[in-house]
Parts: sequence; C-alpha cells; structure tokens
Amino acid sequence: MKLCESIPVSAINAADTIGVCLPRLNYLDKYCRRMVDEKKHAFMGFRILRRGQLIFNGDYGTQTPNGGPLRSDAIFPLQSSTKPVLATCAAILQEDGWFDFYDQLQKYRPEFVGEHKDEVIMWQLLCHTTGIDDEEQWKYIKDIVGEYEYEEFVPKFMAAREKLGLPQVEESREAAEEARSLLMLQAPLASRPGTKFSYSSYCYNLVKSIIEEITGETLEQYAKRKIFDPLGMTDTHWFLPVEKRDRFVIRDESFKGGQWINSEGMMTDTGASGGLKSTLDDMAKFGQMWLQMGSFNGKRVLSPASVRMMTRNHNESVPPSPWFGRVFGANWGLGWDLKGYKTDDHGFLRSPLSYNHGGYGGACIMVDPEYELVFAGYFCEQAETSQNDDFGPVFNVLYSAFDDK
Repeated sequence: MKLCESIPVSAINAADTIGVCLPRLNYLDKYCRRMVDEKKHAFMGFRILRRGQLIFNGDYGTQTPNGGPLRSDAIFPLQSSTKPVLATCAAILQEDGWFDFYDQLQKYRPEFVGEHKDEVIMWQLLCHTTGIDDEEQWKYIKDIVGEYEYEEFVPKFMAAREKLGLPQVEESREAAEEARSLLMLQAPLASRPGTKFSYSSYCYNLVKSIIEEITGETLEQYAKRKIFDPLGMTDTHWFLPVEKRDRFVIRDESFKGGQWINSEGMMTDTGASGGLKSTLDDMAKFGQMWLQMGSFNGKRVLSPASVRMMTRNHNESVPPSPWFGRVFGANWGLGWDLKGYKTDDHGFLRSPLSYNHGGYGGACIMVDPEYELVFAGYFCEQAETSQNDDFGPVFNVLYSAFDDK
C-alpha cells in the first residue's frame, strides 16, 4: 500500500517499534484532506510524535485566502493555548524560590480585598477556581464607567481615577490601565474560592503581571530565557517580529476570529491568556518537554516534581460546570485541561492521563503519557458560532492508529 507523504519515512521504518498501524495514519491524512476539500476548514496542520518520533506531519489548505499552500513553517495564533506556557513560567519561578503557588493572592495584590478574597490562593488562578468570573467583572466595571467603545477607553478610565482615589496625572493609556486594573481587583467574587469552576483569562494576565514584577523582565523576555531558548523554540513570540509576519496564517474575515486574528493587534498582543504566536514544530517541542518530565534534548526546563504537581487534578472537590453551553467535569491542573474520566469534545479515545489546551479559532496542544504521545495542531474553524474545532474526530481517528499503549 502506498502511504501518504504526511507520514515520515522514519515512522514507516519504525512502525512496529512505535506501535502504529500505518493504514490508519493514511486514513487520517485522507480525512484531513477531505475536511479541507469540503471547506470545513480553510487550513489544518499537525505535528504528532509518539515515543519521541515524528509519526505524522500534515499541512493542508492555504496560508492565506486564495493564497498558496499552507507553509510547513507557518506561524499560528495560539490564543488560549498560551496558558500552559504562562503556567510553566510560574512553575519555574517557584522552583527558583521567588514565588509559591500556595501564597495568598493578597501577598502580591494587597488591594484585592472583599468578602472571601483572603481565601484565594495563587494556584487557584491557574485552575479557574478563584471565584473570579470574567463576565461578572466586566459587568461590575461597566456599572462604574459606563459602556464605551475602544477609542473611549482612555477618557473613561481616566475619569474613574478620581472615583478610585488615584492621583490625578496626565492622560495616558498607562494611567487608564492602572484604573482598570484596580477596578478589576475590586470587583466582588462571583462564588466562594474553591467551590466552582469558572474559566478566567483575567487570572492568567494577573499572574503575568506578578511574574514581571518579581523578575523585572517582560513575560516574553523571561519565557525566552527560561523556555524558548533552551528548547530551541526559535519561532515562538508574543510580539511577532516584522520579518516573520509573512509566515503568519491569514484567514477570511468571515471565519472564526478572522477580524481579530488578522489584525495588527494580534501581531503585538502580549497577553498571557492568549497572545502567543508559534509554529507547530515549536509547540511539539514544548509538548515533548512535558512528556519527558521537564526535559528535552538534554535541556532541563522543569523538574519532574513540578510536572507531576501541575498535571494532577487540583479541582477534585469542584462540581462539573456549564461551559460553552454544555456541562463538563472541572478536572484541571495548573495551566492544563485534564481528561480524567470526563467526556468532552477532544476525543473519546484519549486516555484518562492525557492533558491538553485548546485556543480560540483552532489551536490545540495535547500530551498523553499513557500513549507516549504529543499532538500539536491547528484547525482553521469557519463558523463563528461553533463551540468546538473538530478536535474530537481527528483525535479518535489518530488513536485508532495505535496497536498498543
């Protein structure tokens, strides 16, 4: 049987060693081509490793609307797949003795006061159980400053400075951001800490600000020094260099997230909850480091103790939660969505030990220690209203290709 070019020669030669059924990988290639041909996705890309060997590297569709083929070195917006990278930075800082996941948030943000706020512990910011609800926060803020358009941000929050008792200074975006940050800290909790899962991007950006204060570096500088350079992740950036922007994927603006993902704001977004840009090869290296208990190519980024701590379920006592219109288990590590025994839209065949993180618009990284598997992928989702990115069917086809665990 003639196998597709998406399956590396090394995988074909070592099929028995790595426990794969090559015809099933060939079927995965055909499935992906069909999804693109039927315009379910404008482009799809995957790097899949098993036992440290690349077993699948597919690039389907076009780099830009009506453009050439998707480049093998294409740079994608990771969106919320940024979160495990931020969590890794925090874990490294803890290993170096400058930070502790068991500190109260009030140690770093004494202005975070109110009912039950003294109960919020730093690790809860990374598994979404602080009681902070992003939507409720914004309602609180808009009750104070009123509705506003983007161009009204500075004057609206400059006016709020006086209400907050902040010193009156010259109008600037930085001064307005200071007022917004204080308002977000003052917003009441939506639930008692540790009792409810509520996905919060704000919490990750809060951790970012603390990391930057402790280190005296930007998050990008710190991550580059501690993670990206040691792992050889040469194409991973928050602020995407101008000379690399021709490699950034562009989608039709009618597609999911199109207007934002194509914007200059995306190129320069430094948010810890969703601003990272990277290639599939770089993210596969990051995933392999996690699979190998913190080390990759002889470079140690994290200790095995940190990997074990961050990939255990920190929400065991938290009930299932409505999320994206459905109720899922609250299983979560620090920066990672844990499979456990919950059913979700990331593939029914994954093992309970697997952990992953998706990103709005199509990003996904997944690690499965039971199958010694790393998956880095991107699906360009068409429908803005779709709540999943077709991860499930792809994962189910992939897992059907394994002859052993």
